[in-house]
Order: sequence, then C-alpha cells, then structure tokens
Amino acid sequence: MKSPRNTHRPYTVEISAAAWNQVARLSQESYRAIQARLEGVATLGAPALSASTTFQVEDLTVHYVVDPRNRLVTLLEISHERGATPEASSCPMTTRVSG
Repeated sequence: MKSPRNTHRPYTVEISAAAWNQVARLSQESYRAIQARLEGVATLGAPALSASTTFQVEDLTVHYVVDPRNRLVTLLEISHERGATPEASSCPMTTRVSG
C-alpha cells in the first residue's frame, strides 16, 4: 500500500498478515478508499503514544493501529460490523506493501 507519490509522509502504511484475506475480497473502490484514509493518517503523523482506532468506509469498519516508535500505520482488520473490535491474534505479524 506504500505509495511512491507520498514519499515525504512521516509514517509507512502496512497491512497485517491477518488482514490480507479481507483486503483480497474488497472491491477496488473500497480498497482505494481505505488506502486513501490510511495514507492520510500516515501523512499527518501520529500522537505521541500508540493508538488503536477505527474508521468507516461504506458498510465496513476498518481497524488500524499507529506505532509512533516504528513510524508505522498498520491495517489490522476490516469487518462488516460497525464498532467491532479486531481479534487479538491479528496484531503481531505485518507485511510491508509496495505500490
């Protein structure tokens, strides 16, 4: 998900290993909307402490975490239920995305 046009943003966007299957099932429009929101978070930077948060895209709830120490914004899970929380097991592994 790392975009070459945003080379000056302070954070890198990653997709957790657990979220890859969910991303693969998205429409191109939904994926691009999620990507744009996560890149927006990466461009703005993050709070001083790690923060786990969510946002809505259409009927999807997107869960991500910001890691200021490693300067990462990581997509954890995409769910169809509003307000759902990501599974604890989805957090540890991440994969860097280019493109």
